[in-house]
Amino acid sequence: MTDSDTAPPSRAARRPPPVRWTRASLAVTVTAAACILVTLVFVPPYLTLDPDASRVELRPDAAPHFPALVVHAATGGIALLTGPLQFIGRLRRRGAWHRWIGRVYLFAGVLPSALAGIVAALLTSSGPVSTVAFLALDFFWITTALFAYRTARTRRYAEHRRWMLRNFALTLAAVTLRIWLNLLVVVQLPWLDSVYNGDFERLFDTAYAITHWVSWVPNLLLAEVYLAREARRSRTAALPDRSDEHV
Repeated sequence: MTDSDTAPPSRAARRPPPVRWTRASLAVTVTAAACILVTLVFVPPYLTLDPDASRVELRPDAAPHFPALVVHAATGGIALLTGPLQFIGRLRRRGAWHRWIGRVYLFAGVLPSALAGIVAALLTSSGPVSTVAFLALDFFWITTALFAYRTARTRRYAEHRRWMLRNFALTLAAVTLRIWLNLLVVVQLPWLDSVYNGDFERLFDTAYAITHWVSWVPNLLLAEVYLAREARRSRTAALPDRSDEHV
């Protein structure tokens, strides 16, 4: 045995391998950054417990409206901050970490936020279109959460992953709502005078009502398209290779 065989590894050899940025890791990073930004900007005003800080119009005749918004925003922030962690490979491989983060995401984030969201939807002053949109979102948000939890408990992990993707697509409505709202306002500006007679508030209300649907329906559809393509690739990979067979 030579000295080189017993020498400790060099400093270069002890360095961890460089991080490889894949499309998946980049998507998780960008999504996490957007979730953090939305949480930092839109949640703190509700934590002051000051109704004047509300970012939506409150019903003066409905005392539970603002408390429901506070719970919805605070627990929704928990869902936004913990949701992206569920898709980090290193944390998934650490089973205990993944399970506890998932429980926080579902039981301290999604479920209380959705239940409070139902109350806020029923009391909203934005009209019936927004009410139905919010109620539908909360229904699917709760349903996908329960299916995700049930499949995890029964160790059907492939199904669990699919339900979690659907659920987090709905959680991202908090991010995409802000994107769509600004986009729809800008798109309508050329018609401010001809359609809205210069009334910007009417223009904004129209964009706001539409946003309540487009903030989550496209998210869910994109998740379904992704899952369908993934299933198709899996079936194709499982097919036997007959390229060497002779007729």
